[in-house]
Amino acid sequence: MKKFLAKLALFSIVSLMLISISSAVTYAAESTTTTDKSELADTLAKGLDDAKAIPCIVEEKPDGSPGDDDGYIITIIEEPLNLEKSAKTTKDKVDFESRICYRNYLSFVPPKKSEIVISILATDCSEDIKSETFSGTEYKDYKVTTSCKPVQVFLSKGGTTLITGYISLIYKWAASIVGVIAVTVIVISGVQISVAGGDSQAIDTAKGRIIKSISGIIVLFLSGLILYTINPNFFVQ
Repeated sequence: MKKFLAKLALFSIVSLMLISISSAVTYAAESTTTTDKSELADTLAKGLDDAKAIPCIVEEKPDGSPGDDDGYIITIIEEPLNLEKSAKTTKDKVDFESRICYRNYLSFVPPKKSEIVISILATDCSEDIKSETFSGTEYKDYKVTTSCKPVQVFLSKGGTTLITGYISLIYKWAASIVGVIAVTVIVISGVQISVAGGDSQAIDTAKGRIIKSISGIIVLFLSGLILYTINPNFFVQ
């Protein structure tokens, strides 16, 4: 009976030791996994730090003093009319400026947490986005989404200058398109006249298109002249 009790006690002690060792190993593995996941989440959270260092809009400097863009009405156009910046002719602040910025976007979902979204307007795309740093298999559980696209930013001193500057950009954009189309139509119609031979109907049709294209260019020129007469600074933005 005593031998049986001794064996039972020894068996119980050994079982407890094995359970303790197993629990310790499991805890260590879970701790390591948790630490790894925490480090990955921290890496993602700092993923656009290089973009933060090159902000496109500076309303306030790190020391709290007003930035170069302080006092402007800022309007962001997600779909740019064109990717051309307005030229600055002096170092003084202008009433209206068109600026091209880059929206750096990063979103991810840490384990057992809600989605985290980071969006930064910078003068260039983050190197992490360019090099696809977060496309590795170690980040697959985080549902990482990244993008970088250009946006157009208008900085104006008031509502009137914003409207004037916006109309100016639309006019330049429309004028470039109309000009290209008109010249293309004139060239094609000229070729059609050259190869028409004795087909008077084809010649008349081509001449009609040429006249309409030239009329469009004249109207475009006159509208620009009227806008310049109203505001001599209309084309100087």
